[in-house]
Amino acid sequence: MNGTIQVKKGSSLLSLLKEEDRKKYICAKVDGRLKELSFTFDNDTEIHSLSFLTLEDSDAARIYSTSLTYLIAMAFHELYPKAQLRFFYNISRSMFAKVVDNRSFRMKPETVSALGKRMQELVKEDIPFERVRVSKEEALAKYREMNEPDKAKVLRYRNENYVHLYSCKDEKGTYYDYLYGYLVPSTGYLKDFVLRYYAPGFLIQVPRAECEGKIPPFEDETKFATSLQSTFLWAEKNRLDTVSNINAFIKNYGAMALINVSEARFNNQLAELGRDIVSCQDPIRLVCIAGPSSSGKTSFANRLMYELMSLGLRPLRLSMDDFYIPRLDLPEGTDIESVDALDLPLFNTTMTKLINGEEAPLPVFDFKTKTRSFLKPISLSEDQIIIIEGIHALNARTTEGIPDYQKYKIYIAPQPQVNIDNHTPISMSDMRLLRRIARDSRTRGSSADETISMWPSVRAGEFKYIYPTQENADFVFDSFFPYELSALRNILLPQLDKIKPEDDNYIFANRLRSMVKYFLPIPLVDIPCNSLIREFVGGSSFKDAR
Repeated sequence: MNGTIQVKKGSSLLSLLKEEDRKKYICAKVDGRLKELSFTFDNDTEIHSLSFLTLEDSDAARIYSTSLTYLIAMAFHELYPKAQLRFFYNISRSMFAKVVDNRSFRMKPETVSALGKRMQELVKEDIPFERVRVSKEEALAKYREMNEPDKAKVLRYRNENYVHLYSCKDEKGTYYDYLYGYLVPSTGYLKDFVLRYYAPGFLIQVPRAECEGKIPPFEDETKFATSLQSTFLWAEKNRLDTVSNINAFIKNYGAMALINVSEARFNNQLAELGRDIVSCQDPIRLVCIAGPSSSGKTSFANRLMYELMSLGLRPLRLSMDDFYIPRLDLPEGTDIESVDALDLPLFNTTMTKLINGEEAPLPVFDFKTKTRSFLKPISLSEDQIIIIEGIHALNARTTEGIPDYQKYKIYIAPQPQVNIDNHTPISMSDMRLLRRIARDSRTRGSSADETISMWPSVRAGEFKYIYPTQENADFVFDSFFPYELSALRNILLPQLDKIKPEDDNYIFANRLRSMVKYFLPIPLVDIPCNSLIREFVGGSSFKDAR
């Protein structure tokens, strides 16, 4: 809406919309601040900027997803009150849910069908979600009454003596929940979803902003799903799958024990990967590493180099960034994040010559001048292997000149299978953003506000160039450490606290702050100097870690 708007005390944002338009929108931005549509003005207010957001907006899509999670939890509780449902981020831009506390409960296709039917009934009833503030004691009582001990455990680590909850009342009673985010005004907004039986639980597909507010087609990403399941089982067996369990581990065994267990798991993955590479029937000559922002690619490439050295190989580490086309030679209109910004003929020619034992000069790209120079030509012996990392390393076009049998492709990303509570998983995207906030504040002097502001453009590039290639990988490597949020907390909270209520990113930052603050802090000094986490907190023994 253009121009100044005068709003009277007690008016809601919904009241500013025509009745027939109210369910077209999910939320609104008022003078740059994100608001729920049910938001009511406490005073007569003058609005200078107002925009209502659809599912094509990332903030709106997140609110829709959070609201749908609430609806699923409510419907499931009504149908199966003795079972605890836990949500996880999963493959194909979906969420996964399964029962975690009742071994006798078996999820079946008819279970999912009944759940979907009940959800549709609740949508048709168009029941309001109401935000209420209660004491911590009242919240504990409600959670115990609804068989949600996981939520009660988290409240132990809440300093405030009050809690915000959302209530939703139907003929079966009033359901209470809180998912660390805004909700739509009522169940009637949540018509668009797909539930898909996926043993031992079910997948939930929701509209995505990057898909123009539509539900993307489902793709069964087998390799990534297998890695996620492995991560979950490890976290569950070691009771490192929720914030309260991680905190209990620290209290019972100490921070150093958590660090050692986490680093041991990383080392075991690395050893498995190294054995896989050297045991290939045909010798691998090129190891390609790709992953989204803040996955730890740089430190991982260094750790892999030393792992392969311990197995008798002599790796050469290269960066794909050095093969960028000089800016003056870049065709006009080229997306600098795309694979077309790379000098693919030069890359393939250089790799082919080196693999064949011929001499080739290595390029060095200067990011300040956007120019390229070359080092003295080198050649490799037969026992040398090339490690290359970059966002396009798994793109088939990048290495089309090298035979597949000579390549080994690795996709790396943190895959946290950790929940604040059963209904609030920590997303892989949020985990990487938290890492980046910590790193950028140290290496670039960037504020948390600046890093959050540029994150949507980073994510857009990932959806366009990285995620479509992840199933090309021979090995999916999980770079998440169960102790890292306890360590990053020391850096993140002061940074996030700098974002004030009047700032545009305050609501987003407050959601991140709400997640991080529940983790008990651990000292950074205890983190090994060769840990991948050192890439984000500083003090890495790898000089090029950034």
